[in-house]
Amino acid sequence: MSLNAFKPAPIFKSNHLSSSQIGKYSELSADSSWLNDWRTRSLQTFDRVAPPVRNDEIWRRVDLNRFKLQDSLQTIECKSAAIDKNESWSVHATADKAPGWMFHSNGTCLAQRLSPELVSKGVIFSSIENASREHSGLLARYLMTQCVKPTDTFMAAMHATLIKGGVVLYVPKGVQIEAPLRAATWLTADQPTAFHHTLVVLEDGARATLIEEFASPTNDQSGAQAMVNSSVELLVGNGAHLDYVSIQDFGRHTYNFSTERAKVGSKSTLHWVLGSVGSRFTKSAIEADMLGEGSTALLSGVYFADAKQQMHYDTQQNHIAGGCKSDLLYKAALRDDARTVWRGNIRVFPGAQKTDSYQANRNLQLSEHSRADSIPGLEIEADDVRCTHGATVGQIEKEPMFYLESRGINPMDARRLIVEGFFAPVIERIPLDETRQRLIDEIGKKIG
Repeated sequence: MSLNAFKPAPIFKSNHLSSSQIGKYSELSADSSWLNDWRTRSLQTFDRVAPPVRNDEIWRRVDLNRFKLQDSLQTIECKSAAIDKNESWSVHATADKAPGWMFHSNGTCLAQRLSPELVSKGVIFSSIENASREHSGLLARYLMTQCVKPTDTFMAAMHATLIKGGVVLYVPKGVQIEAPLRAATWLTADQPTAFHHTLVVLEDGARATLIEEFASPTNDQSGAQAMVNSSVELLVGNGAHLDYVSIQDFGRHTYNFSTERAKVGSKSTLHWVLGSVGSRFTKSAIEADMLGEGSTALLSGVYFADAKQQMHYDTQQNHIAGGCKSDLLYKAALRDDARTVWRGNIRVFPGAQKTDSYQANRNLQLSEHSRADSIPGLEIEADDVRCTHGATVGQIEKEPMFYLESRGINPMDARRLIVEGFFAPVIERIPLDETRQRLIDEIGKKIG
């Protein structure tokens, strides 16, 4: 028997990209010379990085039997028409009130604005494409060099090769931005791929809030699929403070992959909030590295899966320096035949004494056939730490339902109130009223 028969099966059956494909893709994207060179180098990395296999711990619970990676890769030269402004998406309604605003459609930046006051202070708020022309030195220093690297994983290498569309935010030392900067990305139903990148760099003592929202309608055609492979890099300097919010509501034909990582300096604070209600399949790898003493990382998430949706989150809290704090709270609701998987780990490196870390995953099952897997973990290599974790999976209890119904609230509204109350502690952490309300509205639709 051939030894190949004992090799683990790959997750993706085919994963080839040719240099001619990348050349045409770069030409279609009207890349700058800097970005064109970047793609050429990244393709060489992609050719070397092995794809995941089914016995990889972080991949063995996924079901991607219907996803055809090569079909998506063959469409990278296809470009659907961008929509200048989707009136049905309320994200546009108050865009003018933000000190900085950016709008992408199908990988093309259609709107980009930053207040003159912030420009005068040296703040950069730019699309990836514009940054590659006007701030190539900034990209050369930070783009996939310190947080997410092309050599990290197969999906990261693919993303590096095909980056298209994205946000670059740079805040110089000591600059404080009080009001949230905002960015929105819209994909049309016929857009086959997206490779959005978010790069945030806060120098020492800086402060900023960035809220990103992603959405698309569902393509109901038989066999339709879209692939999103995105990346987020957050670099928080010493004594800096960053609030970052990401809300995802992709169509139900979308396979959504993301690689996200933050590096947090000494005596700095990162507050990272995610909300997810869309896509057919989502798999996100999320890491926060506490690099400097006294740093804090607060990670919050809400996600709601219904029908046959799958949502997988792999989180990692890395305590590299001593005296740091991290706190993670992810909450999920699921109904119908949906499945969620959360796999979290706290790692305390040698010498990271006085670590204070916690992680919790709470799951609310709204149907008998849904399934939630919750897998917390600790990896501790220091002896003076406080690290705890918790995970729960349960259904709506009878007592609160009885209480609400006894006061004249019908069962459906009572159910909605309980689910909204379950998510409220996390949703309230989103620092913009209208973004909170949009997420609440989408959750309400899924409750029924």
